[in-house]
Amino acid sequence: MKTNANKSKTRNLLVVGTLVALSGLIGFQLYANKKEINERSTAVPQGVAAMPVKVASAEMRSQDNSLRFTGSFEARKTLPLTAEAQGSITQLNIREGQTVGRGQVVARLDPTTIQSNLATATASYNNAVKNKERYERLVQAGAISQKQYEDVALNVENARANLTSIQQQMKYTVVNSPMSGIIGEVKVEQGSFATMGMQLGTVVDISSLKMVLKVPEEDVIKLKKGQPVSILTDVYPDHTFNGTITLISVQADAGRKYDVEVEVKNNSAFPLKAGMFGTASLNAQTGDQGEKLFIPRKSIVGSVKDAQVFVLGANNKVALRKIEVQNTSGEDVIVLNGLTPNEKVITTGQINLQKGQEVRVVE
Repeated sequence: MKTNANKSKTRNLLVVGTLVALSGLIGFQLYANKKEINERSTAVPQGVAAMPVKVASAEMRSQDNSLRFTGSFEARKTLPLTAEAQGSITQLNIREGQTVGRGQVVARLDPTTIQSNLATATASYNNAVKNKERYERLVQAGAISQKQYEDVALNVENARANLTSIQQQMKYTVVNSPMSGIIGEVKVEQGSFATMGMQLGTVVDISSLKMVLKVPEEDVIKLKKGQPVSILTDVYPDHTFNGTITLISVQADAGRKYDVEVEVKNNSAFPLKAGMFGTASLNAQTGDQGEKLFIPRKSIVGSVKDAQVFVLGANNKVALRKIEVQNTSGEDVIVLNGLTPNEKVITTGQINLQKGQEVRVVE
C-alpha cells in the first residue's frame, strides 16, 4: 500500500513539474514576442514621419470683381395669333419663319354666317328707326303717351347695339398680327375650323432678345438693374454683344439660383436666335474695392462656415488654426480673421495631418 502511494505521489509531482515548465516556456515566448514588437514599432525611420505636403502663402491682393455666367437667349416677347370668331379658315397667309408686320392679315375665316346675321340686324335697326320716326310725330300730336314713345326709342338703341356687335364680329373674321416679328409656330391648316379663342400660331419679336442667366445667391447681390454686360457666343466668337440687365428675380429656384435677364439688341449683321447660348461677363457692383487676404479654397479643413487650416510653423511643424472666411465664387476665399499675410497654409495632404506633426514641403 505504501509503495502504491509513493508512486502516485511521484506521478503527481511529475505532472505539476511539467505544467510549470510549459507555463514558463509560454510566458518566456510571449515576453520575447512583445519585446520584438515594441522594438519594431520604435524603429521607424525618421524620414517617414515627415509627411510630404504642398503649401501656399496667404497673400494680400485686390479682389477680382469680374463675374462670368452662361445663359441662353430667349425672345423678348411672344404673342399668340388668336381667332376671335368662329368659322372655317378660308385663307392662311403665314408659314413658320416668315416675317410679318403689325396689323398684317395672317388668316381669314368664312364670314357667311356672320354676314347673314349682319343683314338681319341691319334690317331690324332700319325698321326700328322708322318706327321711332312715326312715333315721334304721334307723340307731338298727342296721339300716344310719352311712355310709348320712349319704349320705341329704346328699341332703336337695342337694335343699334346688336348691329354694332355683329359688325365687330365681322371684323374678327380677319386675323391680324398683333406685332411685328417672326412667325414661330403655325398650329392650323387652311380649311380647318376655328373656334373663338383658338390659337392659330405665334409671332415672336426678336428685334431684341433677352439672355437668361442663373446666378448663385452669393453673386446676385453684386448685380444691379441697368448694369452693362458683355456677351460672347459660340456662333460669333469674334463679335462681342452688349446688353443691359433689365430684371433680377426676387426668389430663387430649387437650386438656390436667381434668374437675371439681360436685354440684347439684335442686328442683321450678327443675327441671334432664341435658344442660342452665350457667356456673359460683368463686374460685381461692390463698394469695397480695397485689398483682401486670400488663401486657396482647397486649404480649408471642414466647411467654409466653420473653417480651419493647417499652418506651417517653425521646424516644419503644423498647427491647426480656426479662421473666419468670406466665400467667393472662384478658387480662393477671403480670410477675415485668423491669418496674417505671408503665413503658409497646407493645400494638399492635410487629410492625414495631426497638430504638431512634422511635414516636408514639396513643390
